[in-house]
Amino acid sequence: MRTRILSIVLTVLMMIALVPTALAATTEEINQPEVFLKQENSGTCTLASTAMMLRRTAMLRGDQDWDTITEASCREAFWIGGLGLPYQFEYDGITVDHARLPGGEANVQILIDLLAEHPEGIVLHARCVPHGILLTDYTDGVFYCADPAQNVAQARVPIEEAHGTRIENADAYWFVTSPDVAVEETASAQAPVLPEPSVEPNRSSLSHFLGLTQEEETAGCLIAQAMAAQAGL
Repeated sequence: MRTRILSIVLTVLMMIALVPTALAATTEEINQPEVFLKQENSGTCTLASTAMMLRRTAMLRGDQDWDTITEASCREAFWIGGLGLPYQFEYDGITVDHARLPGGEANVQILIDLLAEHPEGIVLHARCVPHGILLTDYTDGVFYCADPAQNVAQARVPIEEAHGTRIENADAYWFVTSPDVAVEETASAQAPVLPEPSVEPNRSSLSHFLGLTQEEETAGCLIAQAMAAQAGL
């Protein structure tokens, strides 16, 4: 009896391994206008920029409910009234930290390197303005951003179009420390296609190898499907 139970458990584990995981979003997807936000109140530029960074992080880890991340949900989760954005915080399993910049030309290479490590972008702040934006990427020698200011387009734009914040006058930034996400690069804006499984085990051969009856294999598959659904796979 114990051997039969172990065989069914092994079947469950192997069936779960066959369940495809969520794909990372593409560069085109995380740069769609609907991903970006406009600040809802005066003085909440860093909050709106952080919400955009969290949205892109959620998309890159395959979350289907990324659009539930808003300025309002972030305000409730970690915003400190009267003080603003904390230096360290967590939101739905995403951890964020804060660091300072030296200023001037020294910022350029630092930010290029940071963006290479963070496809979700970083929240860039210039205290002299004061204003915070989401620095999205560095492409073909140009820094791009999404600015939550109402007078700037709701889109990925060159940083020169942002409201006051520039690479050289920025003094601090917020960035995601976990999870470590990746972007799926594509040649077009089409939705990514699920990859074909390389080799799918023959379930009849698997049952024969484990000595399972048809009823036991079916039970194992049903358990695997239920566990996968519970885990959100």
